[in-house]
Amino acid sequence: MILENFVDRYRARGIILDDFQLEAIEALESRDVLVSAPTGAGKTVVAEYAVELALAHSKRCIYTAPIKALSNQKFRDLSEQIGQDYVGLLTGDQTINRDAPILVVTTEVLRNMLFQRDDIVADIGYAVLDEVHYLSDEFRGPVWEEIILQLPAHARLVALSATISNVEEFASWLRSVRGATAVVVSTERPVPLVQHVAINRRLEPLFVGGKMNQRLVQADAALSAHRRRRPTGFARRKRVLNQLRDADLLPAIEFIFSRKGCDRAVADLLDAGVSLNRADQQREVRARLRKLRADVSEEDQRAVRFGFWAKAMTRGFCAHHAGMFPALKELAEDLMEDGLLKLVYATGTLALGIDMPVRTVVLEELQRWNGSDFVPLSATEYTQLIGRAGRRGKDKVGHAVVIHTDDLDVQALADLGSGRVEPLESAFYPSYNSVANLLAFHPYEDARAIMGTSFAQYQRNAELGEVRGRITRVRARLEAVEDVLAGECLEGSLPDYLRLRRKAKRASKSERKRAKREYRQRIADSWDEAATGHLYAFARDGELDYGVVLSVGAKLRLVDLNAQMTWLREEELSSELRDLGTIAMPFGLSPKKAEVRADIADAMWDAVGERIELGTDRDLTGSWDRFAVTSSTELEAHPVHHCPDLASHIRAGSEFTSLLASLENLEAESEAYDDSVAKEFDATAGVLFRLGYLQPGDKGPRSGMVKLAAGAAMLRGIHNEADLLVCQSLSEAAFADLTPEEFAGACSAFLCDRRLGIDRPTGGALREAWQAIERNVTFLTRVEEGFAILRTPEPFPGGMEAFTAWAGGHNLETVLALGNLVVGDFISANRRLIDLLGQIETVAPSERLRDVAGQAARLIRRWQWL
Repeated sequence: MILENFVDRYRARGIILDDFQLEAIEALESRDVLVSAPTGAGKTVVAEYAVELALAHSKRCIYTAPIKALSNQKFRDLSEQIGQDYVGLLTGDQTINRDAPILVVTTEVLRNMLFQRDDIVADIGYAVLDEVHYLSDEFRGPVWEEIILQLPAHARLVALSATISNVEEFASWLRSVRGATAVVVSTERPVPLVQHVAINRRLEPLFVGGKMNQRLVQADAALSAHRRRRPTGFARRKRVLNQLRDADLLPAIEFIFSRKGCDRAVADLLDAGVSLNRADQQREVRARLRKLRADVSEEDQRAVRFGFWAKAMTRGFCAHHAGMFPALKELAEDLMEDGLLKLVYATGTLALGIDMPVRTVVLEELQRWNGSDFVPLSATEYTQLIGRAGRRGKDKVGHAVVIHTDDLDVQALADLGSGRVEPLESAFYPSYNSVANLLAFHPYEDARAIMGTSFAQYQRNAELGEVRGRITRVRARLEAVEDVLAGECLEGSLPDYLRLRRKAKRASKSERKRAKREYRQRIADSWDEAATGHLYAFARDGELDYGVVLSVGAKLRLVDLNAQMTWLREEELSSELRDLGTIAMPFGLSPKKAEVRADIADAMWDAVGERIELGTDRDLTGSWDRFAVTSSTELEAHPVHHCPDLASHIRAGSEFTSLLASLENLEAESEAYDDSVAKEFDATAGVLFRLGYLQPGDKGPRSGMVKLAAGAAMLRGIHNEADLLVCQSLSEAAFADLTPEEFAGACSAFLCDRRLGIDRPTGGALREAWQAIERNVTFLTRVEEGFAILRTPEPFPGGMEAFTAWAGGHNLETVLALGNLVVGDFISANRRLIDLLGQIETVAPSERLRDVAGQAARLIRRWQWL
């Protein structure tokens, strides 16, 4: 009955649920569910059914989102759907209606509830993990994994993910730790997507008939061959905007991946007098802006650039990034949803699932900022970005446009756009906080075993099987090669001698020089002996490569393993050319033809596939000085060492030597994989034992229980990446006499946010606090190195004076100028700082520290937008 009523309500709104949605909600009535589907396919319907079941059965549903903006949006959506009395919001810095049956929380909040055994946990009937593929995120991924491991068995899990290639592996792990789990996969987009490249004043399709558009390839080649002055970024943007307007492809999101770039793009349109809204639409936008303006003082309007953004929104365009005033950013989302914005320049935040679908998505480049550097977009990231294109019920087709630049590789773009996605890989590691919390409730071996059930260990166990299989094959090949080499030298056993040489110490400088000269001669000799039709292994600038020689001369013409024709010069070689025999060449056919080269490459793979897997030729990438060794008593005593043909014997044994090195590497890799997460748990706990946070239990070692010292009680309540650094630093004398204002400023360093700046405080008390933090970073890093882990992140002092001033009552404009801060970064940091100060207030061991933390939190919560 519940299911029928749910489906009927959708049908009454003109929405017929897809098969995958029906399959998932039916399964949810009896087991956990994992749903993997493209962006915009309607996965949230399954989450909404979990809400429906929770209300019907008087259970509590916890709905998680990866970022606070998404939590706030989902809170608003659910409040409108089922009523404000039934929905609560917990985001660390904000608590609304905590006792509501439906709680929207960030993943960190749910994780903390589970570890702290919060009273709410006992009532959880359903837990929704939205965007669960963020489990592979380097920084926040472990949170998702800890939730799955700690979620009680009585709660039903709803895991929603973008398309992932190893969904069955992930589901298999879920079943191993959670029990019965239904896997529902959909690869169909409700609105088909067409991909284009903006090139030569045209929107050229990326694919035609399922294959790469050859006209696009030709246009790209022509531009590359005739480089001339290219249009500026603004000129390209305006041209694409005009193309979208003419083709009725607005509204659109254009991803720039730079805050300054987004702001500059908006300013350029304003300067050019562009307007995308009709007069009546402009009046509606102004009315919305007036409502917001009434709540922001003139002083704060200047600080958040209210006038600039208001002018842009009125004209029908805006930006969307983390540096903006959140209220303006949320207004942009609402205006876009209501058709009052036609164009938004955005960084990557919209790819996180914020509900802002459009007709067209435009990408200016195929790389993004990862917090420290620009990195290429992954196939999954690209698919998520363009997945915003195509509004269900409004568009028959969605469009993705990549702007052509000199740096664009259209072949790489075609690979990204092919629908290929990366596998989900765990980023899990045990934090100090998680180790302390586990040991508060579990004996040591049980807590360690829990780590062993992580997805990280599950994947490493699979990899361990592959590594051990390769070890077996390498050993078998070693035995075969050893049999061949057994009679190579009449003086004695060459394999035994080669094993001894691997243990020899580094040779003298003169011996190394001699070895280098001899090896350069070997390279030259192999070059002179190169012959057509032969397959060679070699190192080019230190990288292993294989190629079949097509012609010889001043340079060699080769076909490589990728079926590409390449040239090789002798000076590029960093190893000899190792002759692997001949490859049958297609008779009478020109290798200039792609299909002929493909046949040659296939034959090459047949010949070298096992060599690559076993590492047979990996020695070619090593330094030449591996041929120079220091004589030792053992070497001198071995008869082969004095053989006049020693040099040729060593060359004959190159494969054996390479296989020995490969075996050593694989065995070390196997050791690292085996119980690796549990070993990381041991190392993390080892640091805590070393620092006195953990002690052996009172009941003796057989009980397996660990005693948590006073400091560990505080550590359990600090849910911050710098958890141990916070606990260590707050015990310093430099923190003891800080005023609440200074305490707020000092604690901003624990946010480890480089965007707050790196300038050290100049004031006495703050400077001493920062010096105390630095001392503890140095100390903790040294201790961690002794346990072969790195847990303590880098703190940054740039916000210390700014937050002290903010807590002291200075206005927003002054504070932003003082710290050279962007308003969005400031607000985000302020909210996280409120959260951290609240944690310290709750778990601080002294009344004085609790009071100063509580006062500091209240002082910086002084603005209604916080």
